[in-house]
Amino acid sequence: MKNYDAVIIGAGPAGLNAGLRLISADSPCSILLVDKVAPWERPMPCAEGVGRRGLEEALGEIDPSWIRLVIGKATFYSPDGTGIVHTNANKGYIIDRATMQRDLTDRLKERGVEVVLGVKAVGVSVLGDDGRREVTFDSMESVSARVVIDASGPVSLLGKGEPICWKPYDLEPAYFAVAENVNCDEGSVHIYAGQKVAPGGYAWVFPRGGGAANIGVVIGKGQAKGVNIRNLLSDFLNKHYPKAEIITYFAGSISCGYRRGSIALPGLIKCGDAANAVNPISRAGIAEAFLMGALAGGAAAEMLRAGGVKAMKKICADYEKAWFKKRGGRHLKLARVKGSMVKVPDEDYNNATKALRAVPTDKLSAAKIFGISLRRFPRLAWALRHLM
Repeated sequence: MKNYDAVIIGAGPAGLNAGLRLISADSPCSILLVDKVAPWERPMPCAEGVGRRGLEEALGEIDPSWIRLVIGKATFYSPDGTGIVHTNANKGYIIDRATMQRDLTDRLKERGVEVVLGVKAVGVSVLGDDGRREVTFDSMESVSARVVIDASGPVSLLGKGEPICWKPYDLEPAYFAVAENVNCDEGSVHIYAGQKVAPGGYAWVFPRGGGAANIGVVIGKGQAKGVNIRNLLSDFLNKHYPKAEIITYFAGSISCGYRRGSIALPGLIKCGDAANAVNPISRAGIAEAFLMGALAGGAAAEMLRAGGVKAMKKICADYEKAWFKKRGGRHLKLARVKGSMVKVPDEDYNNATKALRAVPTDKLSAAKIFGISLRRFPRLAWALRHLM
């Protein structure tokens, strides 16, 4: 059995940034990165939208080749089709996620990280008396590590039998397509709300440049029963983009619930989707995964220097507190809002959107939206009370 200082499971944003943070630590260490696929060899099942500040906070310098488009606006459409535009001075990116992940993996290889793709991790043992955990793969082979970072995705059951293992809190179905010949404003992302459009969720159109776009629907877990999400997307495309030419379809699930719980144990750290890091309302998770990966890599480096289990337990607590301060606390508030927002009737969203259209676009800040306009609609204001 091969021994490593650290094994990282998952070559997505969280796992890659955990590796980058770990190799930048003062002490050299042996690292194995594994993934069940080579992500960049197939289209990424993701809308690829990310806030500029969040991405730069997590990664620092951004390679221009990773950016498809710079986005400065978000256009929200109420159920009756009324649209309002919110301009964001900080802007955002539509990224080429496949290129980004391939380049970051290459950086890890150049720094001595061993990368093995096409291998699925199926189990992680408890911490042994020798201070190591055993990682088992679907090939029935095993390796051991002093620290394991689980960035394997939203349905990770690694660490089974320990208090760190759980099923996703709020796994929502999503169905989307990459399409060409899409006529939309490519300087904006487009969000459509309404119970007929996407019960408990929303439809989106994220431009990719050159008339291409990622178009999809996500619906609430509680509203999914009896709903054919493929029909929802088909109806949406027929109504808004009848000339769109579909290149490929994707079906997936988004883990977008949040509770404060254990995300690290001595020798085992969860991050990204495996730790429910997705924003519960926007369902955004790329910047969150990169950020959490950096925190996980830092915690892993500290564990490798720790003198024993007691010291590692403190590192686990510090990691959990750091995430809660960075994003987790906000996500907890959003998770509380989410259930109430689903119950707000479409009429309130229609009326609120019409009222907001009276506000000049350059004055339509988040403070204006939540602090002034929406307070005129009691049911909507009540749903948003945790954000006010």
